[in-house]
Amino acid sequence: MAFGPARPPITEDVADVIAKDVKQGEGHTPTSEVPLAFLRRSADGKPLEMNSRVKMMFLGVLAAVILLVFVLMVLS
Repeated sequence: MAFGPARPPITEDVADVIAKDVKQGEGHTPTSEVPLAFLRRSADGKPLEMNSRVKMMFLGVLAAVILLVFVLMVLS
C-alpha cells in the first residue's frame, strides 16, 4: 500500500461510495457530543458500571497509598 505522492488518486466512483456511506451512516449511531469519561449513564439509561479489573486495580492502588502513608508516619 502506497502513501503520499506515490499513492494513486481516489477515483470519482470511490469518492461517491465514501460519500454515500458517510451519509447513510451504515450501522453507526450518531456521534456523542460528550466525551465518554463524562457520561453518567449509558445510552439505554442504565448507570455505567466500573469493570471489575479496573475496580480491583483502583482498590489495590488505594491500599498501597494508605500503607505508604502509615509506614511514613511510623518511621517519622
